Amino acid sequence: MDLGAYAQIETLEKIAKDNGIECPRLRGYRLMAEESHTELTAENIQDIKYECAEDLCRSDPFWNNNAIAHEYSGWTDALVEYYLDENARNIKWEKIHGWKRKTLKTAIHNRLRPFKKQIDTFNKYVGRADVLYIHARIGGKNWPYYYKNVVNQPWFIEKVDDAYDNTYCDIYAKIK
Repeated sequence: MDLGAYAQIETLEKIAKDNGIECPRLRGYRLMAEESHTELTAENIQDIKYECAEDLCRSDPFWNNNAIAHEYSGWTDALVEYYLDENARNIKWEKIHGWKRKTLKTAIHNRLRPFKKQIDTFNKYVGRADVLYIHARIGGKNWPYYYKNVVNQPWFIEKVDDAYDNTYCDIYAKIK
């Protein structure tokens, strides 16, 4: 959830209403004219890489990107200790070879993609006085139930799922 957008609901609600914007399951607004460019930091990327590796260590079946479950046990704790440096939150790449390395690199690539998409979309509208950012709880599998109420509106520009929690999404709307 975007707490910064949530904090601006009352402030920007009049702008939304004046432009005929009604969004189901609203969680916040941002006026894009007041926003600045954002990017994934090296620390964010490192955390995402570490989480991917930890997920693979705990996946069931073992080291599987499409795992149906994750196991927390002495065995998976040992795998995490072997492949990861928990204190520095680093991956011990020298211990990961062959198909495991390829699987991890694929997992990292796939996990970073939605973060990059969300940030690129946000940055595309930064500084524009004619765009309102709407944060709503209609992303992911919720979208099919609500998209007709949003996409067909004259104010709708674009939607992107939240990378941290895809049950939320960012919607960009044209305003006067």
